[in-house]
Amino acid sequence: MVQVDLITGFLGAGKTTFLRRYAAYLAGQGERVCILENDFGAVNVDAMLVQDLLELGCEIETISGGCDCDTHQRRMRTKLISKAMRGFTRVLVEPSAGPYTHLTLPTNRER
Repeated sequence: MVQVDLITGFLGAGKTTFLRRYAAYLAGQGERVCILENDFGAVNVDAMLVQDLLELGCEIETISGGCDCDTHQRRMRTKLISKAMRGFTRVLVEPSAGPYTHLTLPTNRER
């Protein structure tokens, strides 16, 4: 069984900083760690910021696909199953801060 940690927060909250420290800690404890990065920019800055974790044995993967929730959920489910089958014990997921605000904030019609 793979344990999944979802690391969320607003833009600039420190998600990537926390992710880097947490992944290094888990790898030091003998966990097989995979990081799933989700960024909608042309350049995935967060994935670039965690590249040094590769030296600790962590694997880093990017999930892309825009805001189509159904498609994105299928991709995420497939990635998680794949990681469990490959023997990872921990998957750290850092979703993008921006595009998911429509899922949590009321729209103008709901106010």
